[in-house]
Amino acid sequence: MSAEAIRKVFGRNSRIGFVFVLTWILSASAQEAPTPWRNDPLFQRLATALEPVLAIDTHTHLLEKGKFNPARATQGPPLLNRSTHPWFPSIVKARYGITLDQRDWAANAEAIATARAAMIKRLGEHGFWMDHLDHANVEIALVNSNRREGTDGKRLRWVPHASNLLYPLPADNLMSRSPGHKADITDIQQEMRGLLREANLPVIPADLNGYIRFVDQTLRHWQGQGAVAVKFYDAYFRTLRIAKVPESRATALYAKGRMAPLIRDDYLALQDYLWRHILLEAGKIALPVHIHSSLGVPPFLRSLESDVRNLEDVLTDPQFFSTPIVLIHGGGPWHEIAGYLALKPNVWIDVSSIGFLSPVPDFADIFRKYLLFAPERVLFGTDAANYPSQAGGADVQHLILSRATRDALYLALANLVRDGVITEEVATEMGRGVLRENARRLYGWK
Repeated sequence: MSAEAIRKVFGRNSRIGFVFVLTWILSASAQEAPTPWRNDPLFQRLATALEPVLAIDTHTHLLEKGKFNPARATQGPPLLNRSTHPWFPSIVKARYGITLDQRDWAANAEAIATARAAMIKRLGEHGFWMDHLDHANVEIALVNSNRREGTDGKRLRWVPHASNLLYPLPADNLMSRSPGHKADITDIQQEMRGLLREANLPVIPADLNGYIRFVDQTLRHWQGQGAVAVKFYDAYFRTLRIAKVPESRATALYAKGRMAPLIRDDYLALQDYLWRHILLEAGKIALPVHIHSSLGVPPFLRSLESDVRNLEDVLTDPQFFSTPIVLIHGGGPWHEIAGYLALKPNVWIDVSSIGFLSPVPDFADIFRKYLLFAPERVLFGTDAANYPSQAGGADVQHLILSRATRDALYLALANLVRDGVITEEVATEMGRGVLRENARRLYGWK
């Protein structure tokens, strides 16, 4: 596709997307970034039709702070989550005008940070992120964070962590499982104390009914502050199997746990009761629930416990059908199972993180599974964050992942057309759905 063709698509005076797409096309022939799928005429026609569509990114951590670790730039994490990602040089060059030195990642990180600081000084913090979203061809990014600071309720929208509400009592026997659990649960409970202060509660409520009132009040408070969804990330700390616990048992466990730390199984049972209550209450106030539904960061995450199939008891319970549920990260590596689960009336699939776990052709095969089952329920997402292995920070990773996700989507659609499953016209509409229209329906945005 020529530069002139791009101008016809975007308009001669449009800056949103044009520079980014031109950089993408030029980088396709660069030696550091072989992308043979971009030479396919069908891929190019779909890209021409869909590239002007501004995406809604349903899962990011764009505003989280993080510290780059040069030792992890070239070894440790999955290949596509390292600074050695083959698209990294062209992405950084296009965004910041910096030529990277592959031998010195600490210097690269410092150069990017300096360029970013200069841009923030010129545009302001909020202006920087607006300019970044324009560059990424993203209209709206949902930002996962304990607090709403930095979000604006327009292009940066807030998703707070419902998992923080699952740790009201001393959790010694949950923390003892690993050093990682101890550190993370300590942070969660510190955040919980902050939520209590916001609710003018000096201590945890004396009984379960009082705590449930606090939970319900917190959900509504978050929504009033602009939250568009809430997120559970319990796959990192416990099983995704959420048992159905009677209220009488939960009441007794809450009272017992205020006196002495509960054993692990008892604490999980209390959490199961709270988890299901939050899921039901969120549905009552039309607040979608995001659930981390895949594997995650080693070494303490346990694959059997984070298996998306553990959610079947909840996802098949009719009382939750009015609660929109998003399977964050698409249930990986059980992608076909997640596609099947999306046939349920309230389940959606987000594809975030797949872009730094699978190369584009593999990602396209995963997209294919989702699109064959439930194309109207698939959501664009990146999971861009400030990972210690990425010299560029969350914004640079977001550019890489946005590009990879679009490429994988266009390739999946092209292959479905080639295989006679859909027409090119249907593929274009399907692509618009994934990029933004499906999210607009989910969140009720006009």
